[in-house]
Amino acid sequence: MIMSSVGIADIFNDTWSLSMSTVPEVAEENVISYRQSLFNEFQPLSDNSSFFGLPNYVKNLIFKYKGIDKLYDWQIDCLNLPAINERKNLLFSLPTSGGKTLVAEILMLKELLVRKKNVLFVLPYVALAQEKVRSLASFGLDLEFYVEEYVGGKGKYPPTKHHKKRSVYVCTTEKAAGLIESLLDAKRLDEIGMLVVDEIHLIGDSRGPTLEMMLTKLMFVSKNVHIIAMSATVGNLTELGNFLNAFVYTKDFRPVELVEYVKCLNKVYRIVRNSNGTCELVFERNMNFNYSEEMLRRDPGLLGGLTREVIPDNSCLVFCPTKKQCGNFALLVCQAVDKNVKEFRKSEKMSLLRALAEEGQGIVCPILRKTIPYGVAYHHSGLTNAERRLLEEAFLGGALSCICCTSTLAAGVNLPAKRVIIFSPYVGRDFLKLSTYKQMSGRAGRMGFTSVGESYVVCEETDMAKILELLKSDMDRCESKMNANSFISFTACAIGLKIAPTKSSLIDLYNVTLHHLQNTSSENPISEEEIIDKSLEELISMKAIDKSENGEYILTHIAQAAMAGIFIFTIILVSRFYDHVTNTRIFSGNLDITDAQTVYDELMVAVEGGLILSSYLHLFYLITPYSAVEEIPISRDVVISVYSNLSPIEKKIAERIGITEVCLIQYSKRGKITVISESIWNRFLRSLIIFNLWNKKSIWEVSKTFEVARGTIHNFLLRTAAFASSVQRFTEALKMEELEYFPALLSKIIPRLSYCCTIELLQLMQLPAVKIGRATQLYKAGYKTLKDIVNADPVKLVSSIDHLPRRVAYEIVAAAKLLLLQEAETLQEEAENLKAELIEKNMEITFTDFDELSYFE
Repeated sequence: MIMSSVGIADIFNDTWSLSMSTVPEVAEENVISYRQSLFNEFQPLSDNSSFFGLPNYVKNLIFKYKGIDKLYDWQIDCLNLPAINERKNLLFSLPTSGGKTLVAEILMLKELLVRKKNVLFVLPYVALAQEKVRSLASFGLDLEFYVEEYVGGKGKYPPTKHHKKRSVYVCTTEKAAGLIESLLDAKRLDEIGMLVVDEIHLIGDSRGPTLEMMLTKLMFVSKNVHIIAMSATVGNLTELGNFLNAFVYTKDFRPVELVEYVKCLNKVYRIVRNSNGTCELVFERNMNFNYSEEMLRRDPGLLGGLTREVIPDNSCLVFCPTKKQCGNFALLVCQAVDKNVKEFRKSEKMSLLRALAEEGQGIVCPILRKTIPYGVAYHHSGLTNAERRLLEEAFLGGALSCICCTSTLAAGVNLPAKRVIIFSPYVGRDFLKLSTYKQMSGRAGRMGFTSVGESYVVCEETDMAKILELLKSDMDRCESKMNANSFISFTACAIGLKIAPTKSSLIDLYNVTLHHLQNTSSENPISEEEIIDKSLEELISMKAIDKSENGEYILTHIAQAAMAGIFIFTIILVSRFYDHVTNTRIFSGNLDITDAQTVYDELMVAVEGGLILSSYLHLFYLITPYSAVEEIPISRDVVISVYSNLSPIEKKIAERIGITEVCLIQYSKRGKITVISESIWNRFLRSLIIFNLWNKKSIWEVSKTFEVARGTIHNFLLRTAAFASSVQRFTEALKMEELEYFPALLSKIIPRLSYCCTIELLQLMQLPAVKIGRATQLYKAGYKTLKDIVNADPVKLVSSIDHLPRRVAYEIVAAAKLLLLQEAETLQEEAENLKAELIEKNMEITFTDFDELSYFE
């Protein structure tokens, strides 16, 4: 059988050197790669194999793709723990850059290849998840497993079931929760052998309840999923380990020495940590950079000079309190450095500017246009994901030597530097926490590039005592953020999945939570029965649950449909529906009838009034997330300008929704609307942002029109795509004749919403590290499909695409191969399954059967 239709022969190229020469088509029985023969080594393996239960081939790949030829002593010690061999859950904590991830990845590979179970790898941020997908692609290709991305609108619920290969599902927290729920619902949780959670300490963050609920449900239902959790240093690590029922492993290890300083006025003090746990500040030096009077006026704190000491030959991260200060300080550094710096790696910096222009459809941020020639940039959420990614690659590659960023970069991206400067010991009005200080200062020191890392925290004389108190203080505790709203969602989900359908079982489930562990040891504990009773009462009042004859709670029809969305807004969908019906407030005032309409109600209004399909705007209004109103403020002047410039068809859609000229007049006079719900008015205005992007206006144009940061717009677009996916599944689950065409309509627009690109770029946008600018460059260079990428020479890609690091080029090619391979093998498995079903039903059709049919005579 020849599989030329899916290009499978091309996929089985020699991936050892990632040579992209085309392989001629061959018979299926001969399509056996060298990788497959090596894969047979895993049948079976003993615990005393040469590399922690894996063959040395895996060790060779780690060196090939990560450049690591030797493990640290603590890594060897950890991997040989009896707890690992006994499959006890593991929680391990080390300082930043200690090498935690490699240990988790070795355990992941053992689970995939030896135990032949799928693995969930959970990361807290989109950027980290996408980076993980990219870095694992080459391993997946060589070791015969799939790497599946669950980020934003990507990911199938439940995942496709593969019989011949295993998968690692790389997920953000919310997507991981949805994936586990879908597997529970499909009774397929036994396919998962391991759950790896990075940054587990973020369970005490605002998004923590999602992670805590996911872990609780998993531990409650299954004792067979091996949990591997990585954490920064926290004050209650033992308690966190008790919650996970895990063996706790901790070391105070850094591969590169960290020297800490405090800078006050023009004096630098070294932080000396004594053996008895105390700290003192020892004078180190006076700073004098021979500033001109003009430069001293611009930079009285001498911070530009402090940066100039290490760049461009070494790298520097400057953590600023606000986004505005990031850009301002980047400009200041450029004024402080020598002008000759512009010649340092000039061609790479020009290539970076061209790549940024491609991402911005010809436009580059004016500040970055000024600072990048000096090797300096700023980095915060106001930039798009694509812009941030390009800047990160340039910093890691050395084209950029200084990035001025907000504190979120310390947690969200692995960008080590020779020197870290903490611009201020305050985050807003709050004094720096020890955990935040550790996270930022921990970025100093880059293994393989420098033997020592340096961190400087800048403060006024009045804050010196506070700095000492900070350094001596106990590490922050990780506290559960579960609250009344969390428990309502938690309870509804447990009932919907039938893992805890009774009050007693719900109490048992609650008793597994971190909240329960901390609640019982608090001064004023709340009884578990009270917590569950309140949640049940709230759900009953919302008409989200009923009680069956056997005494078990069950979800109502509309609640079941909302659960089918498997989305963070699951219960919000339910609540908004019943909020409209009963005209009552729910979630302890979290949602209000004045600003929360139901998805169901608006879909029915659209159907009854007539959905206008001559423009996508009506559909975009229906899938605009409710949170957009609070997260994307739009000024009155912008509202008036945007509405006044609507086309006739757009005004017709506005009128169909309920918005008329009267609304505009009222809004322009009073700044608010009373003739219709403000929710309708606000969501319609924000749907215009999506509509403008859909109509190929650049993100710069839309940002300028609506006076909203382009990074905010980009994140809004991703949330809209995810919300649209939820609404699609919601309408599918309702099985209502009036709404039957919505799933098909939404399925057509979700992929383009996810990537915000033209149809011809959709294939390329599936690749990690490929955003619209890079996809456009690839397309223009003749790489128009995934198959073109598979057959590409990575070296030629580097020369054809602006600012494409060689390592990234190889990873992109590997990812393309893996995607096509998975697609081809999935089709093959589906065909084999269908054939097996036909055989089972004694209905096999062969070519001999066709020959006997008179139809072919």
